[in-house]
Order: sequence, then C-alpha cells, then structure tokens
Amino acid sequence: MRLTRRTLIKAGASAVAFPTIISRAWSQDARQLHVGVYNSALGKLIQKEVIPKFEAEFKCRVFTIEGATLSNIAALRATRDTPRFSVMMMDDVGIPQAKQEGLIGKLDADKIPNLAKVYPRYIFEDGYGVGFSISSAAMFINPQVTKPLKSYEEIFDAKYRKQILLNTPKNTQSVLMLIVAASLVTGKPFKEAQYLVDQGWDKLATLKPNVLTIYDSEAQVLQVAQGQAMIGGIEYSKAIYPHTAKGLPLDMTFPKEGAFTGINSMTIVKNAPEPELGAAFINRILDPAVAKMLSEQTLSAPSVGGIDFKPETAKYLAYPDTKATDLGLFTPDWNFIVPRRGPWLEKYNEVFTS
Repeated sequence: MRLTRRTLIKAGASAVAFPTIISRAWSQDARQLHVGVYNSALGKLIQKEVIPKFEAEFKCRVFTIEGATLSNIAALRATRDTPRFSVMMMDDVGIPQAKQEGLIGKLDADKIPNLAKVYPRYIFEDGYGVGFSISSAAMFINPQVTKPLKSYEEIFDAKYRKQILLNTPKNTQSVLMLIVAASLVTGKPFKEAQYLVDQGWDKLATLKPNVLTIYDSEAQVLQVAQGQAMIGGIEYSKAIYPHTAKGLPLDMTFPKEGAFTGINSMTIVKNAPEPELGAAFINRILDPAVAKMLSEQTLSAPSVGGIDFKPETAKYLAYPDTKATDLGLFTPDWNFIVPRRGPWLEKYNEVFTS
C-alpha cells in the first residue's frame, strides 16, 4: 500500500490524534522511518536542515510527527501493538516513564558510535535515552520594562496583575514551577523542595490573578517582547535567546533561588520497525557537525564534547557540561516526579482554570 499523509492519519486516528506528518517525494520502495520530533523551532530545524540530507544519504523517507514529551509518549502508547515509530524525542523527564512502560529500548552503542562523544551526564536510564540539546530554564522578561528578577517571589507581586505568561501544564516546564512554589513556601533549595510539592499549592494559587494567559506555543513568548505581558515562564533559554541575539527586547532572568536544566532527548522505540535506520538517525543528530549547527541556530548546548563556538554563541550556552554545574542549573529527580506528574498536572489545571 502506498503510504500517504491521508492514510497515515486515518490509521492513527482511532488511537491518538497525531499533530503533523510530513513526507517528501522519494521512491515508493524507499525505506520509511517514522520519527517524533519537537513542536518547536528545534523540531522545525531538524525537519529542514537534517532530515533531507539524511534521506538522501540513506535512500529513505522520513515521516515526522510534532509534539511535546507527553504527546509523543502518548503516540508510543497508541502504537504499542503495531509499532510505527523508530525514534521518539522527549525531554529527560519522559525517559524513565517510557522505559517503565516498555515503550523504548536501550540504545546500541555499536550502532550509534557518536554516543561515545556524549557527556555521561546526558546518558539517561542506563542508556535508554540520550540528551542532545540542553537549555537553562527560568523566567524571561522584556529588559526594557522589567528589571531582572532577584527572586521568584517577585512574580507574585500585585503590580504584575495580568502581566505574566505561564507555561502550559502540557510542557515539562510546568513541573519546574511547582518546585519553585514549594521552594518559596518551605525555604528549601530546589533539591529538597522537589519532594515537598504538595506544600506549594496554596502559594501557586496566589499567582492566578497575575496570570494573563497559559501559553502553549514558543511563538507566544513574543508577547513579552511586544509589551502585552511583562514576565513569562518558566521557559527554556532556547526559546528566548535566539530572539535576544536578534536584538528583540527579550531575555532570560535567573532569580537567586536558581534555575533548571531543560534537556531535549532521543530514544529508540521498542520493537522499532527500522531499528538500524533509527540508530543511524540518532547517530546523525549526535554528529558534532550537526550538533554544532543545531546549537548555533537554537542557542542551546550540545551534549557531545569537543565543539568550539564563537564567543557570541558561547555566551548563551551551558557548555561544556561543567558550565551547567558552574551556573547552578538543577535537574530534578524525575524518577520521583514521574509517578506523581499526572495528579500534579491535573491539580495545576484546576488551580488556573477554575
């Protein structure tokens, strides 16, 4: 059967609504690789700059869906009995969950030689996932109208009524906001506050009058640059710094309580239809030349070592990996958080939609 966009959507509709599938014109006999990418500038960049060359070299067709971590995991669940995808991208938070549910397999270092170049801290769950794009995560501001935040406590100030963009519960960054609220209430650092989230709900509810909207698209961060809101977050730096570098009035702000890592990652799907091709795709993303291109375009750090950047790029990157430590970027205990994430996000929704 000739695989078209229409037939793919029809096949998947009974299980889950896949957001986007793109194909290119290749021979009908070409091997097909199905990849879940991010619904972000990073995902678009991979579709535009990486996939066409990969298709040409490997004589294959690459179909992609776009999504965030939760929707990409949902796509794996929906196709568990008839695996369609070979590679699925998800944040580091999703890897323990996908592993526990038997949705992903262990990465084969023999088939992905560039894994040897990855900093060990970005190999997750004993090799079930690998980070490839690392951001810092905190609040963002228009520096022309708002001073850098000294504390997250400031976003609760009444002077910011209807002036804050809050990231959607669909995205990993919402979990980070829960940790912030718990930290403010308990006075504990993020490392301890992540285990005390239930103590932060009342504090988080007091933020509601200041929230202009819950946003779910990276493009909406521009509302702060355009003056429609004064503060946004929690957001990854890769969604902000490309605008900063272009001269737009938009910048990250790092309160005294600290900031987080945001780690875009890749996994190989369990019982993947094209495991060899999937491994080759992951290897391509980890290729230092590709990793450098992605970093320069998105201003997020690569996970592979030995790459040199010009100063105007390097200043935005938590790179090499020791710089993330120097910056005090905190990575939550996802194995603790994942089993609790569902109920937490339901409550998060209740707080801001009731």
